[in-house]
Amino acid sequence: MIKRLAKSIPDTARAAIGVWTQKWQRSPWESDPVGKLETSPIRNYDSTIDGVQVKTVTPPNGHYMTTFFDVCPFSPSGNLIAVTRVPFINRVPVPGDKALVCVIDLRTGETKTVHETSGWGAQLGANVQWGSSDRTLFCNDAIAGTAQAVRIDLDSGHRTNLNGPVYGTDPERRYSYSADLRLINALIPGYGIPENPFDKYREPERCSSSNGLWRTDLETGACELVASIHDIVAQLGDQEKLCRGKYFLFNVKVDPTGTRLLLVIFIKEIPGRVGHALQLVTTDLDGKNAQLVVTDSAWRKGGHHPNWNADGSGILMNLKIDGKMRFVSISPSDGSIVLVGGDAKGSGHPTLHSSGKHILTDSYISEGFKDNHGNVPLRLIDAATGTERSICKIFTKNLDGPRRIDPHPAWDMNHQRIAFNGVVDGFRQVMIADLSKIV
Repeated sequence: MIKRLAKSIPDTARAAIGVWTQKWQRSPWESDPVGKLETSPIRNYDSTIDGVQVKTVTPPNGHYMTTFFDVCPFSPSGNLIAVTRVPFINRVPVPGDKALVCVIDLRTGETKTVHETSGWGAQLGANVQWGSSDRTLFCNDAIAGTAQAVRIDLDSGHRTNLNGPVYGTDPERRYSYSADLRLINALIPGYGIPENPFDKYREPERCSSSNGLWRTDLETGACELVASIHDIVAQLGDQEKLCRGKYFLFNVKVDPTGTRLLLVIFIKEIPGRVGHALQLVTTDLDGKNAQLVVTDSAWRKGGHHPNWNADGSGILMNLKIDGKMRFVSISPSDGSIVLVGGDAKGSGHPTLHSSGKHILTDSYISEGFKDNHGNVPLRLIDAATGTERSICKIFTKNLDGPRRIDPHPAWDMNHQRIAFNGVVDGFRQVMIADLSKIV
């Protein structure tokens, strides 16, 4: 935690400079960019193995990013990919900084701008997510200082503001579940919307009865509090050492069956403790039947990035076991742990292929996988034996902290192709790899 605070100081200073200089900064794109088209060739990416084809699909003259490792950027048909174009990568955004939501046709290389947004972060962009067809796209915007989703009809161009954000969507793309995105930056900047470094919003209550798990109806736009933090924590045991701290809800994800939620809860300002605590909880969609499946004492040893398996039967994450970072599958009902990937070292943002046979992940520059040129590998690991191969190497500018450029590899809906981020010729770019021959 102390190291994280030290690393954040330069980023805080960069953000402060951004606030002071914002009005003199020129936008990298023209005014009124929505509807603009750009065609650029889809290019070969340098490093590949075993016949895997890797292509760079974003225009080479801008900075682009996918949403997250557990959000599919490919449209339901697989013909389109949705990305956020960001204006810079030298600092985190502050209120008023704008990004673009773009759709790329993978058949033609045509990129179309469909929305300009002030609601984006350095890690998840504008949280761009597809609806149930190629016609509907969702993203976040910042309206009156809060995150609100925008529903975009790609056929007509019509855009509808909703009353809550898009974050963890259900399989039918009818509802989105989330924390209050104004508070996510309290743990890790870049997952919510920009905040003013001189005027940060923070939860006033230690265990709020008026804030917590929110549900947005993606059709009607209605947003309601499903369960408060207090409602959820009251169901949990093993809180004696944490209950005097301040509870926040962080990540929220719906399982692939559409019946359970994964919640990451973090606790700050615990008397007598340096840093924060993390817990992994599963609940029903209404916040009831809460189960504490990774305790603070287990997570405190080291761990990160839980994510539902493709069938919802388990939760894959990095977790230290006997002092070593491993891939584990956690039961969402009782928290029992099964080692996955043998003795393979855990890293990055892992997902389990729908067959259950392969783990896909990337790596942080600090996890010991970086080569002498500053590249990190895209790793494909046999879930049974731990045997692994590097699909390709990715340059991420050696960045750590809130501005880091994580590859965030994400599967398409058929678990045949992946999209990921990296830096090519100084620009943040999105690449696609076809893994159909090796998975």
